[in-house]
Amino acid sequence: HGAYLIVDAVSSFGGMKTHPEDCKADIYVTGPNKCLGAPPGLTMMGVSERAWAKMKANPLAPRASMLSILDWEHAWSKDKPFPFTPSVAQMNGLDVALDLYLNEGPAAVWARHALTARAMRAGVAAMGLSIWAASDTFASPTTTAVRTPEGIDEEALRQAARARYGVVFSSGRGETLGKLTRIGHMGPTAQPIYAIAALTALGGAMNSLGEKLAVGKGIDAALAVIDADV
Repeated sequence: HGAYLIVDAVSSFGGMKTHPEDCKADIYVTGPNKCLGAPPGLTMMGVSERAWAKMKANPLAPRASMLSILDWEHAWSKDKPFPFTPSVAQMNGLDVALDLYLNEGPAAVWARHALTARAMRAGVAAMGLSIWAASDTFASPTTTAVRTPEGIDEEALRQAARARYGVVFSSGRGETLGKLTRIGHMGPTAQPIYAIAALTALGGAMNSLGEKLAVGKGIDAALAVIDADV
């Protein structure tokens, strides 16, 4: 029916197998500071031929503006002028991050993200907590969302994890605010040892708030997943 597909791949590109052509995206948006582990400040986009044509045919599309995608169509080419002052430091950071990504190998990077997330989910379940995703089929390899137990203040949980263990978690957004805690496994933190650290902080913070969990069982379950991959 002619609809245009816009894909937000900010928290997935570099951490799992995803590509603009594979998902038939017309606009594919991602960034360097999540799974690639580069400095923030840039936007990376993939634009289909029909999306370019659609924008060019729109007389109301913004031009000569940072909001104009059209002004960036040829920015990648050394034969075309760069439309605005380039973010040199961020581009150098992205260049190094992409070198690291390609040198390790995309498949190896994806596997590292997936292993860290699997270890985290196993540990969460063994401690007696619930994952927000209905099943592992839908669970992300780059973020684990943990359902907040009844009677636990989610904001207090995150504050306790940071104050006691120096570990930072994220809250839910919109309708999920206060209902779940998000634990990222992206870029440099997509290493199995960080799942162990996150489980320790999560369990310890829960215990400090009165939700007594079997933290040791969670650590053992996560280690079993990691050891099975060795």
